[in-house]
Amino acid sequence: MEWIYTDAPAIYGRRMGYSDETSASEARGLQRERRDLEVQRCAAAEDVCGRQVACVFALTTALALMGLDWTPLTTGVTRRRLRPEYLQVVVGPSDLKPEDRIASKRHGRVYGRFSVTYFKSGIPLKTIEVAPGVTCTSCAFTWLMFAQWLDLEELVKLGDAMMRRYTLHEMMTIQDFVDFLDWVDEYARRNHRYAPRGIMKCRKALPLMAQGTDSVAETMLRLILIRYGLPIPCVNYQLVLRDGSLVFLDLAYPEAKIDIEYDGRHHRYQWARDAQRTMKIRAEGWEYFQVTSEMLSDDEQMFMVVVLVARCLKERTGKDYLLPQPLTLEQAADQRRAVWHG
Repeated sequence: MEWIYTDAPAIYGRRMGYSDETSASEARGLQRERRDLEVQRCAAAEDVCGRQVACVFALTTALALMGLDWTPLTTGVTRRRLRPEYLQVVVGPSDLKPEDRIASKRHGRVYGRFSVTYFKSGIPLKTIEVAPGVTCTSCAFTWLMFAQWLDLEELVKLGDAMMRRYTLHEMMTIQDFVDFLDWVDEYARRNHRYAPRGIMKCRKALPLMAQGTDSVAETMLRLILIRYGLPIPCVNYQLVLRDGSLVFLDLAYPEAKIDIEYDGRHHRYQWARDAQRTMKIRAEGWEYFQVTSEMLSDDEQMFMVVVLVARCLKERTGKDYLLPQPLTLEQAADQRRAVWHG
């Protein structure tokens, strides 16, 4: 079974993104603004929609309605039907009308100033109401719908983005994704259907995903460490300092007292504040590694970071984790799945 879409012309939109200099509070404010604008757009589209059932918005539209801070489109990937200028609507099996059964052959509908691209699902929809009269697919359902277009790394990034420490939607956990995929498999089995395309990729992504991240950069950094054979670090580890204050470490190996931090901030006051924070962490006996956005985009620099972290791990634990060549993400996922099931 696959998601089937129709095409539609582009008439709307700008791509939203946040710079490294955007503070956490500013970023959340931008997320709320983006979400509220999308809610207004979807509510207006509902008013002129000619369907007999309420629209269920999906894919990129659903991500905007849930207020996620990252979407696959921010990577520069151009998938025309998934662009934010379209309203993506999914139709469930119980709502299929005759015209929906030929969705793959229909042109997109234009309701007033809105271009709508339809998808149809062979499994019942899981939805959330984000505002009165505005409904979209749930986080897990949206994640599964995206799976057929995304590579494994993008799928992990999207899953992480749905499990941020601070979200505008209901908090998600790894177990929520596991339970959802189990439900999909069980539904397909009971109804003698094929599971949706992409579900195996979702299964492979699960062991690489992490709850409680703060940014996509942290996800990228964690995946690089894993690919070189290093253990999966703790995400946002809570460290109580000797003065009683609490700090959150981006990526940590607590048994070795190693802290790896992503820092894309450039405001002067933030540098001064972070320098004090770093000094306090080191005073607790922790080794501190800082990774900037420039380093994260440079393979040679990132390899140097991995070598230094691996060397520190070996000195503090006696174990040499570093691989001579990095694994592919698929290989790393297979290793993690073996641990999960082993």
